[in-house]
Amino acid sequence: MKEVLSQYGVQYAYVDMLSSIGALKMFLKIRDTSDSHATARTNHGIGIPTLVVDDAAYVLSGPEQARELVEQLHLGAQN
Repeated sequence: MKEVLSQYGVQYAYVDMLSSIGALKMFLKIRDTSDSHATARTNHGIGIPTLVVDDAAYVLSGPEQARELVEQLHLGAQN
């Protein structure tokens, strides 16, 4: 996902959810409350990678979905 965001010139802040308790809690709050993570919760999945844009969370299944989302949301320098 980082590669796709960089390719499109999207400015982002990468947060390693295992870097601190605070970062993990932030991810768990998103995972436990976001509609985008409902399938992950139902299937006992994790829901990563997650991209948050303007307080909306998106679970990405791979680079192609990341590209589609960047284009759909008009993110980055190339849009």
